Amino acid sequence: MNLRLLVLLCMLSPLWAHAQDNGADTLTHFYWASFTDKADSPYRIEQPDVFLSERAIERRSRLNIPVTEQDFPPNPEYLEGITAQGARIHHRSRWLNAATFYASSSLAQQIAELPYVDTVWVAGPYRSPTRISRARNFKMDSLRTSPRPEEPYGYGAQQIRMLNGDSLHQMGYRGAGTLIAVLDGGFTGVDQSPFFDSLRAAGRLMPSADIVDQDSLVWESSSHGTKVLSTMAANVPGVLLGTAPEASYVCVKTEDTRGEHRIEECHWVVGIEYADSLGADVVNSSLGYTTFDDPKMNYDSSSLTGRLSVASQAANIAAEKGLLVVTSAGNEGSSSWRLIGIPADAEKALSVGATDMRGNLASFSSVGPSADGRVKPDIVAPGAWVFTADAYQYRIAIGSGTSFAAPILAGLVACLRQAFPDQPVANIFDALRQSGSQAQSPDNASGYGLPDLVKAYELLKEGSKP
Repeated sequence: MNLRLLVLLCMLSPLWAHAQDNGADTLTHFYWASFTDKADSPYRIEQPDVFLSERAIERRSRLNIPVTEQDFPPNPEYLEGITAQGARIHHRSRWLNAATFYASSSLAQQIAELPYVDTVWVAGPYRSPTRISRARNFKMDSLRTSPRPEEPYGYGAQQIRMLNGDSLHQMGYRGAGTLIAVLDGGFTGVDQSPFFDSLRAAGRLMPSADIVDQDSLVWESSSHGTKVLSTMAANVPGVLLGTAPEASYVCVKTEDTRGEHRIEECHWVVGIEYADSLGADVVNSSLGYTTFDDPKMNYDSSSLTGRLSVASQAANIAAEKGLLVVTSAGNEGSSSWRLIGIPADAEKALSVGATDMRGNLASFSSVGPSADGRVKPDIVAPGAWVFTADAYQYRIAIGSGTSFAAPILAGLVACLRQAFPDQPVANIFDALRQSGSQAQSPDNASGYGLPDLVKAYELLKEGSKP
């Protein structure tokens, strides 16, 4: 056994040992392999259109962010080396220079010994792709919720006005020209629901991606993403109007609803890189990782450094590439864990806790700080008893969780990006914090408090003056 593999097995214990104890030579698992370098890469900085869209290149240019080797996909020869061992590649990470593959434990050990492989760790059991089911088609009957014709925002009025988002809309900023990527577990009914008619009709629902199953069928598995999306994208005046009704959206399925394992973090990394490659401006992630079906994969509070998890690493890199990453803080405030999750611990992501409709902190909202003492969550937004679209019928639903606080704010972040297309990510997030109701005394329950979007706008406008 070479030194690299010996060190590797020590680092992975007990994860690696657990896989072997369950007969991993006969069972197939997902593994994450990181590479040592990008030497002899066929990709070139001068030819970014090979791996980035025109929109992604334009965003980098506008924000003075250079394309670097970090943007290159992994060396194809390294990927071929893995498949030559008999494993199968599931997906690749450009930023972390890695690949996820599935194989037996013995094959994974062979791959760990390849000269260009740095580390390998088991990410979870392999599951075959799901297939979309239309067993629960969206019921295309008439609206089953009484409209509020006197109120353009419909049932969503209060959750927008608490952030002064309606005033930002009145100034002409409703997300037009921006692209929001939504990372979630499934988007049942989005392809049929009248709540998203305007998205489909105007061509503002971009090609989706199912990172879990490696296809484009995301209208399956879960209604969670549908509800999350509706808080931003719904556009039925008098019934439900989202916080960025004129933005474009891409739905990215990164969550495998059949279980909880670290492979979902790997999916998340690839999902946010996909969003980057499309040129997304804002990413909403109403997902979090702390505990798993295999307790040996669990994180503890010391893990929340914003640098340990591959998802948190990718969130920070995404911000460096110009993406405004908004993530839910978590719903563990009333549990024994209590703390924020991953990637909410990422330094350069904006983590969002939840309040009720009166502005009081929701009891379930996860608290900070991060393991290295940073204030987390960053800010809060309405997340308890908020209004969303039903995923199966044409009616309003009610939901609670930081899963909804994050997108309610993310839509308004897109409106700020529309207003200030050249502002760095850090400036926009700083303006939001400084506009908060607790800006002078932030804490680790509500962060900087409820932001005022008009005040954030004014801070950014003042900072933009020569």
